[in-house]
Amino acid sequence: MTSSRSPQQTLASVYDEGAAAYERYWAPALHRHARALLDPVPIGPTRTVVDVAAGAGTLTPSLRVLAGQGGQVVALDRSRGMLLRAPADQSRIQADAARLPLAGTTADVVVLAFVLFLLPDARAAVAEAARVLRPGGWLLATTWGSQDGTGADVVVREELDAAEAPAFPELPRSDELTDSPDRMADLLAGAGLRDVHTTAQPLDAVFDPDSALAMRTGAGALGWRYARLGRSAQDAVRRKAATRLAALPEDDFVDRSHVLLTTARRP
Repeated sequence: MTSSRSPQQTLASVYDEGAAAYERYWAPALHRHARALLDPVPIGPTRTVVDVAAGAGTLTPSLRVLAGQGGQVVALDRSRGMLLRAPADQSRIQADAARLPLAGTTADVVVLAFVLFLLPDARAAVAEAARVLRPGGWLLATTWGSQDGTGADVVVREELDAAEAPAFPELPRSDELTDSPDRMADLLAGAGLRDVHTTAQPLDAVFDPDSALAMRTGAGALGWRYARLGRSAQDAVRRKAATRLAALPEDDFVDRSHVLLTTARRP
């Protein structure tokens, strides 16, 4: 990676590289929480639903139901690698969450699932979502209240450190704007949204030695570091990590991070 890349470009390239592992291992762990986000919104008919940072399109079936008969789902993502994994029979647009290529007041629902905290400034993305929403439209967002990881993650990280894998680039994030109900309320109210409601629930994602190793060496910050090692170093990391992971108790494979589910309306 080069220093000339913007944080958004760097982040997109990380997701490009890790798209396959993300889709297989991490997206299913997040899905039920993103799906629960849709429950307060009545089904169609004929809604336009915009899925910002749609990723692998895990939510698409539920969003199609939400859009109702005659409605449409538009998937956007900055990462082309992720976007190509979304269903091909829906609208897919490569775009930045802070600059949506959509006209104002054209969407009935905007979904921002597990993305706002990743952005350099979540306020820009929320302002864009508010801009494209019709009056009475819904903004739906999932963010982290806490992101704790697992004991298995620590093992993989330690083996990467021991192999002298390059450090992951420091990227600006918006956790301080999105990691509590009060902060989410302030963030969305700042964009003119109302009726903000946030609930918290544990992620409770369960992995095993094989899936934990495949996910953490295939996607995200640890996967980025792993990919920059030579083949022999990669083999050593996997071998040593696998041995240590096999000895861990089951509890070290449970991710109990907390997810915040937030809904709001445009007046």
